[in-house]
Amino acid sequence: MSLRERLERLGRWSVTEVRHVTHRLGLTWKGWCALGASVLALVAAMTVLGGVSEDVTQHNGLASSDPSHLRFFTDHRPGFLVQSAHIATDLGNAAVLALLVIGAGLLLWRRGLPVVAAAAPAFALGVTALLSDVAKRLVDRGRPPVPLRLLVEGEPSFPSGHAANSAAVYLTLGLVIAVFVLRSPLSRVAVVAGAGLVAGAVGTSRLVLGVHWPSDVLAGWALGTSIALVTTLAATLFVLLKPTTLTPRPGWLHRAALVLYRVLTYERHAPRRRPRLQAA
Repeated sequence: MSLRERLERLGRWSVTEVRHVTHRLGLTWKGWCALGASVLALVAAMTVLGGVSEDVTQHNGLASSDPSHLRFFTDHRPGFLVQSAHIATDLGNAAVLALLVIGAGLLLWRRGLPVVAAAAPAFALGVTALLSDVAKRLVDRGRPPVPLRLLVEGEPSFPSGHAANSAAVYLTLGLVIAVFVLRSPLSRVAVVAGAGLVAGAVGTSRLVLGVHWPSDVLAGWALGTSIALVTTLAATLFVLLKPTTLTPRPGWLHRAALVLYRVLTYERHAPRRRPRLQAA
């Protein structure tokens, strides 16, 4: 078989597979727009994360202007703002987020969502916390000067774990609710926007309290947003593309995959809904 024939065969196979996947997704044009917007947002978030990380590791760009930007927050923090910052930063505490993803996951599952969707916020938190911890150890960036801090923090500064974890959890939770639960476009936008505002407040509180550089928080937001989008997209596509029947095959690997598949797609009630992107 010549190279041209192989390329033609590959092209025909690709077109067939794309049509098959498109048919199984069953998305309207609004659903495709939402999917495209999510992909663009993911690319933007990863671009920001890469750019900020390079500036911090190379000690230029945004990193060089961090002290002056941080001074804006520390020089303008009246008592009520500091109190609000303490409340907001607690919303990004690891224990609070862990309780939130457990409680929210159980509630979503009880509403009839499959495990893969209900557990998405918990998965996003775990992955983000792991990546954030690895990045902290690799970059090993120092915190702002002690006189500026209103909290005692001992870990490296980059990226902000509070900003990353809160963005991952609140955005994933908001996106899952918007995709799997809500129907009204306005309510979807309101829920996702509210989740973004909470994550934004948590990150900003770290600047007001003087425990992070602005580039730490920006990188944390970008990391958490990226994980939230990847997790939600993966859960949505998994539910949309799951086969109606799955034939067992011999071998322990196939049996393990079948068990995992059944766990991820398990619903408390009989299947009642597919992701609402179809009805967008």
